[in-house]
Amino acid sequence: MRGLILFPMSLQLLLLLGAVGILVVAAGDERQVRTVLNARPSRWQRDSRVAPELMLALRVALQPGKSDQELADVVAAVTDPASASYGQHLTTSEQLREHFAPPELHSLRLQQFLQSVDGVSAAPTDAVGDFWRVKLSAIVAETLFDTKLYHYRHRQRSGLVLVRPEETYRLPVEIQDVVAYVDGLESFPTEMQARFMQHNRKEGHDPLANKMQPTSDAFRVASDATPAVIRTQYDIPKDLSVVHSNVSIQQNAAESGDDAVDRNKLVLGTFLHEFYSESDLRQFLRAIDGQTEQLKMPTTRGPCLVSRSATGEASLDVQVTAALAGREGTSLEMMCYAQLRDSTRGYAADNQEPFLTFLQDVNALQPPPAVVSISYTDDECSVPPGYAAAVNRELMKTALRGISVLVSAGDAGVRGSHLAEGFCGVRHCSKFLAMFPASSPFVTAVGATTIATGAKQDEQSKWPEAVTSTAQAGALITSGGGFSEVYDMPSYQKSAVESYLTFANASGLAPFFRASGRAFPDVAAVGHAFPVVVNGALSSTDGTSVSAPVVASMIALLNGALPDLPPLGFLNPLLYRLSTVCPQVFTDITQGETSCGSKGMQCCPRGHEATTGWDAASGLGTLRFATLLRDLPACLKQIRAKEQAEWAHNLSDLETQTQKSGTRNTWTTGERQATRFLGSVAMVAAVALIGVLIALRERLFLAPGERQGGSTRYVTCSAHDSAREYLLARDSVAN
Repeated sequence: MRGLILFPMSLQLLLLLGAVGILVVAAGDERQVRTVLNARPSRWQRDSRVAPELMLALRVALQPGKSDQELADVVAAVTDPASASYGQHLTTSEQLREHFAPPELHSLRLQQFLQSVDGVSAAPTDAVGDFWRVKLSAIVAETLFDTKLYHYRHRQRSGLVLVRPEETYRLPVEIQDVVAYVDGLESFPTEMQARFMQHNRKEGHDPLANKMQPTSDAFRVASDATPAVIRTQYDIPKDLSVVHSNVSIQQNAAESGDDAVDRNKLVLGTFLHEFYSESDLRQFLRAIDGQTEQLKMPTTRGPCLVSRSATGEASLDVQVTAALAGREGTSLEMMCYAQLRDSTRGYAADNQEPFLTFLQDVNALQPPPAVVSISYTDDECSVPPGYAAAVNRELMKTALRGISVLVSAGDAGVRGSHLAEGFCGVRHCSKFLAMFPASSPFVTAVGATTIATGAKQDEQSKWPEAVTSTAQAGALITSGGGFSEVYDMPSYQKSAVESYLTFANASGLAPFFRASGRAFPDVAAVGHAFPVVVNGALSSTDGTSVSAPVVASMIALLNGALPDLPPLGFLNPLLYRLSTVCPQVFTDITQGETSCGSKGMQCCPRGHEATTGWDAASGLGTLRFATLLRDLPACLKQIRAKEQAEWAHNLSDLETQTQKSGTRNTWTTGERQATRFLGSVAMVAAVALIGVLIALRERLFLAPGERQGGSTRYVTCSAHDSAREYLLARDSVAN
């Protein structure tokens, strides 16, 4: 019996040890297992296995050498106007590599591993080397990633089929700590993306149509927000040379000698089979904006011009910017991505909208454009984390290169899209939803307002203006805004947002959002009743798709008109400091709220409200262009002076607090003298350290080849759906 008892005990011990071993192995495997996101059985039905010979194109993102916080600190150094390095943007791919390239060992490990696998071709997608293009057959992919690939069919959208792994895939041990993200494997598309993918198959479908109302009396648009109304409301003169020293903008730009960015270029990104017509643009500029001079058409990259019929989004973007900025020396360029990224495959979630590719293309331009406008966005909760991280890193690059990126804040208020409940598992109105990439800390998110042109103008000839909402008669959208669930609030906006958080706590709004998240929008502009000509017909259009290019046009004009300043670049640190030092450059929007969604959506009981100061409905308000043009140089000096005064005051307070600490009655005279001496030494050391950092700053911002030869570049620094909520389709690499 004793032996029988010992045997079970020994067996129990073996089983226990075995269980521990299994857990250890599982823990090891868990590090290399990637779950395929958004694979909802209610939405996607698994069909047949993928043919072994089917070719796949994947994009592999490598783990970076620097953390996001380290990169954010570098961004702050060149974009905060209080910084000694403000405006010293990176100019070469070598400088980008210094900050964004993965460790050389990581790149080498990936390259050597992929070279060892038969049937795989791989190469970096750009000079930075943080993304690699990988082409391989389905059978090789299944073996390499230890998975099975299937065709998946959308249950509600017939004809929508894509290729994905079954539940999970595994990264090979050799590269599991090197690879951050595999684009093309890691998630299913969001419901908005799926919806738009299906619509794109229908010839002649225009996804902006539900944000447009035909104008019955063609070209009678007195009540619309025409370019003339926008110029009046925001003090944008038709001829900037009149208000800026009577000197030609083009002459100023040429005399600046600044080739870090093309300060006169504004790029518009259009995706997913969006086209415009030059005939529509000419008709708009002559009939709506009254231009009579020789019209200059935008340059294009990709298939931007209409082959059959024009669509609303591309037409809207180009007509807004051509009217407001095109005649003042700004060079407009459309970058269009209508083709499939991989022409060897059919239309699929991993083979459609190239948003990430667009940002990489922008960052590869030499010189880069000064301003980029994007009118696409998606429910933040639906965006795969790996994809969002990859996009955010590209946005950090744009910030460091001196590019201002303006993004629509969304068109569905706090509700998010009408697909968010089923897709994100968030019951409508139980939480205020954020939108991406508007929620990125490295873009300037633009909300929408309604200009009441039928009302009486005030003494400054301005009409009343309120946040756009479908609660208003005639409105088709509700402006987006809120707080990110993904990104923390950046330091540049904390003081501005504080008063709104106090208001939200007092009014019972706080439980509906994450108060420590990145807050948006940053600014606002008109987003209601803009007239657009599409295929010869006039429509009145709503959306933050109007607002973003309006502000982008203003920034482009400022860059051209202020050649002695660095290109404005990433705007947010400047905007939030201006709100404190020079509040006169903003018009505070204090009317309106965002409890509703797009047209046809039921409103929530509460939403973000417009209040005095920054709020999550209108941001800092709208820009007063002429005031900003006049005051910006002086404001930059005030910002620097204020920062220096605060720094000196803080040092003085520190010394005073040290001297008046709680030990004042017990310290001897000698101890007090020693304390004062040490405080003085600390202040001298701090000044010396700042001098050393300034002397070494070229190591951060100049490429190795530029550190010799006495470069003087940085010696001085003088001061539902549109919006478009179908943005972030999963992005594979084009051939």
